[in-house]
Amino acid sequence: MSIITHDFNQYKKFSHIHFVGIGGVSMSSLALILKHQGKTVTGSDSGDGPTIAKLTAADIKVFKTHAAENAAGCDLLVYTAAISNNNPELVYARENNIPMMERAVLLGYMMAEFQNSIAVSGTHGKTTVTSLITSIFTAAKKDPTVLVGANLKAIGGNYCLGNSDYAIYEACEYVNSFHHFYPHCGVILNIDEDHLDFFKDLDAIKASFARFTDNFDPNGFLVINGDDENCRCIRDYYKGTTLTFGLSDTDHCAARNVILCNGYPQFDIYFQGTLIANVTLKIPGRHNILNALAAACVALNYGLEPAAIKAGLEAFTGADRRFECKGSCNGATVLDDYAHHPTEIRATLQSAKEAAEGKVYVVFQPHTFTRTYYLMDEFAEALSIADYAILTDIYAAREINKVGVNILDLKNKIPGARYISKFEDIAATLKQELKKGDMAILMGAGNVNTIAALLVE
Repeated sequence: MSIITHDFNQYKKFSHIHFVGIGGVSMSSLALILKHQGKTVTGSDSGDGPTIAKLTAADIKVFKTHAAENAAGCDLLVYTAAISNNNPELVYARENNIPMMERAVLLGYMMAEFQNSIAVSGTHGKTTVTSLITSIFTAAKKDPTVLVGANLKAIGGNYCLGNSDYAIYEACEYVNSFHHFYPHCGVILNIDEDHLDFFKDLDAIKASFARFTDNFDPNGFLVINGDDENCRCIRDYYKGTTLTFGLSDTDHCAARNVILCNGYPQFDIYFQGTLIANVTLKIPGRHNILNALAAACVALNYGLEPAAIKAGLEAFTGADRRFECKGSCNGATVLDDYAHHPTEIRATLQSAKEAAEGKVYVVFQPHTFTRTYYLMDEFAEALSIADYAILTDIYAAREINKVGVNILDLKNKIPGARYISKFEDIAATLKQELKKGDMAILMGAGNVNTIAALLVE
């Protein structure tokens, strides 16, 4: 087996690149960018849907099953951490000495080419803040290259190729992926317990975020949540330029005079004690105040004008699957939300309670067995915020159930919660119960969002 060594430009010499699991959000973006650069690109993925259709439309051959012959002819194979070691395409590459590169390594190399690369990390909010920064930089006509974890209307998908030295992308901590990134600006939104199938505990997660800062450009800077207690150790660890955002007067970028109108925040942004702008967000929830401040802090330190920051923040209406309105049923609003961690669920449901005229229903599909097992009590507490909770089967994703968790274990911890396995039955139940003014949120990182097609009128 030939593993790529630490050479940012080495991937450029390959002419035929094969992606194992090409349908993933990040994998598909990288594949399309390389195709645009003139590479021959192929891939395999058992999934289906708009992403695969987009790849096929770009003349990228996508194999529907994983087989050794799929990788024949390629001179570089790219894979993700979710791909098993005995995948036939990986086995073929090892046996035939085809160079292999993990997705995060390739992404890190590609983004390292930009003088002003902005890597957005944190347990929660990466997609939203990456999108907000993109909206601001677009309003400022900076023409950035962007890779984001959801479809973003402003760029017509989950990536765009700019024509500048700015790149904006997400930096995920799972399996220490972001240790392969070399940003000029690194953002840490928050640090929380998650991915406990990989990390031993919260201390290990903090250590991973600290290691992330080791790769920052010496002339770059860190933007970090000044209100997050778990981020404090990173502020002590990192010796470069650090800017904090938050609700405290001591933060470099702070919010004051906060008002919530039907759940939508309005507030003043102050940067180093000076009033920058008054903004009214089109995305609901108190947590989005911090997300907006993080984006504004990045933009202000790059010298962008306050008018562009205000315009960018106020133009953003949300990314796909982030409190996304899918339509209505019986006069009730049907929303799709990607929240899959208790902290995210809590923030989303509190926003819903502030915005809804009637009752709030949540249909929750847990994502991965280990997360459900280790954070069981926190899930129960967060889901109890809703007036009515419906649970469906755990979405396994990359896992098998080694911890022996059962969805009924979670259901029994939530007063009045119901378990319904079939999506058709969930839709039928909601059609019977929803009333005008209610809000139904299809929540989770799996395929629970497909219920919307069965429910929306």
